[in-house]
Amino acid sequence: MTSVFEENSKVSVHIKTATENILDVLFSFTVSVSCCFTLRSDARLHKDDVDICFSKTLNSCKVPQIRYASVERLLERLTDLRFLSIDFLNTFLHTYRIFTTAAVVIDKLADIYKKPFTSIPVRSLELFFATNQGAWGTDPLNNKSPRLIRKFSSPPPLSIPSRTSSPVHCRKLSLSSPVSAKAGALDLSTTPLSSAANSPTSSQCPSISSPPPSLTRPPSGFSSPPPTAKRSPSLPQASGVCSPPPISTKAPLDLSRGPRILHFCLTRYFFLLAFTNTEKACDKEFIIRRAATNRVLNVLRHWVSKHSQDFEMNSELKMGVISLLEEVLRDPDLLPQERKATTNILSALSQEDQDDAQLKIEDILQMAESPKAECFESLSAMELAEQITLLDHIVFRSIPYEEFLGQGWMKVDKTERTPYIMKTSQHFNDMSNLVASQIMTHTDVGSRASSIEKWLAVADICRCLNNYNGVLEITSALNRSAIYRLKKTWAKVCKQTKALMDRLQKTVSSEGRFKNLRETLKNCNPPCVPYLGMYLTDLAFIEEGTPNFTEEGLVNFSKMRMISHIIREIRQFQQAPYRIEHQPKVTQFLLDKTLVMDEDTLYELSLKIEPRVPPG
Repeated sequence: MTSVFEENSKVSVHIKTATENILDVLFSFTVSVSCCFTLRSDARLHKDDVDICFSKTLNSCKVPQIRYASVERLLERLTDLRFLSIDFLNTFLHTYRIFTTAAVVIDKLADIYKKPFTSIPVRSLELFFATNQGAWGTDPLNNKSPRLIRKFSSPPPLSIPSRTSSPVHCRKLSLSSPVSAKAGALDLSTTPLSSAANSPTSSQCPSISSPPPSLTRPPSGFSSPPPTAKRSPSLPQASGVCSPPPISTKAPLDLSRGPRILHFCLTRYFFLLAFTNTEKACDKEFIIRRAATNRVLNVLRHWVSKHSQDFEMNSELKMGVISLLEEVLRDPDLLPQERKATTNILSALSQEDQDDAQLKIEDILQMAESPKAECFESLSAMELAEQITLLDHIVFRSIPYEEFLGQGWMKVDKTERTPYIMKTSQHFNDMSNLVASQIMTHTDVGSRASSIEKWLAVADICRCLNNYNGVLEITSALNRSAIYRLKKTWAKVCKQTKALMDRLQKTVSSEGRFKNLRETLKNCNPPCVPYLGMYLTDLAFIEEGTPNFTEEGLVNFSKMRMISHIIREIRQFQQAPYRIEHQPKVTQFLLDKTLVMDEDTLYELSLKIEPRVPPG
């Protein structure tokens, strides 16, 4: 009995390995050819209905974008096995707090995983088997197979499977490839399988059906197998298992005929397996369950890896996802690749915060409380610019993206609703006050002029470091009325420095909704510290100009998309760190509040330094 099982295992492994080798060569090309065509040809993906409306704008896959939709249709789109756009996924995960809750999203993903046949709408399942109803026999929704409902009351059995065991044990499904094994009765041109885990965008995938008469000979560019294949005398004549025909790989593959070659070689292999009707019915269910599992894992993987702040700020959400993933791991039918992906997501969720090694503003503030030994004159412009940039980026990256929703920074309770945006604003004002106060501490004209020139040199270095927030901190200080009115001081500043100031002010000017700064940011490579006020102005314009919901109660998803694009740009700059070494002596000077004077004190001191000239 053992020898028979071993021989059958060899046959299964042989078939699986040969098929995987073919898929590795041909799949990437085939998907690129057929995916976009299938998506565009399926009008159901972008058909207006009472609870969803599409715009004429196309996304990267040439599919119309959602304009308005109900919460139910958005959740359905998130779990639609036919298609998932990365733009939709990011927009949904950035803005779902506006129209739903994290608990609702997790519950939806759990339902899709546990009960795919009852939770996934019929219109989403139809594409899988629209042309195969005759081959499959029964309607998927009327199939009463006990496998439709998952049971996780006990761990997977450890006994050795027999020849008639579930086909799960001899198949391989890769999360990095949308092709599932044992696709015995699916039509090649219409049936999508599982989602790819390495990309949040689901791909349509060719599948396998019985070979039509036109496929009795191989396409050009691929060697044909011999007409007969000898069966090894040591292999038993088990039903449902036969040795695979040998395939020659000496002739080069013609990738321009990728879909035809893939169709030919895979249908030849699986046609020889002679699946029974019962096996086909189980296989149909198997494929949908695998596709549903992969979709859930894809969404969770992207959520955890790209939107980790959600789980840092919401412990209930984190525990809910961990609970769902642990339930997935208890699935006895879980494939090795799915188990590995689930384990990786759990590891990413459970590990400690990766930012622990990076400096936080609280740590620097504690260092700044030590005695001050340095003065402005003893610090170089490079040291000042680097440490200003480091501080600005630390404060900027600490803002969670949920604070950018709902104009919380403009509300009465803004300190409670958007504490990190308020800290960023306060830090900007403190640095600007420091620059103005340091200049005004000098009693003679020459020293004040030298101080202005040094601060402008610092601002220019900040520009070179892509710290445009620092540039604006310094130029706004120099434009304060208390300093701008000091005509005698500015007369001592050299022309080159004045020209430099004009160039810097032009770069960060608010004219044309920060037109020049936007163009500069578009052409610069991170790391970078943009001016946060520019983005807050954009978000306020969007919030005030368009409602979150239509009169029919549909979510204004076009607005969500605009908000998401702004948040995505902010996060791009937040996530690229500076490689600047922290120098406590410099940051102690920059954070020293004893040097800072308020606006009224600065103006009074300015009048003492250069009194008003009487008129006439």
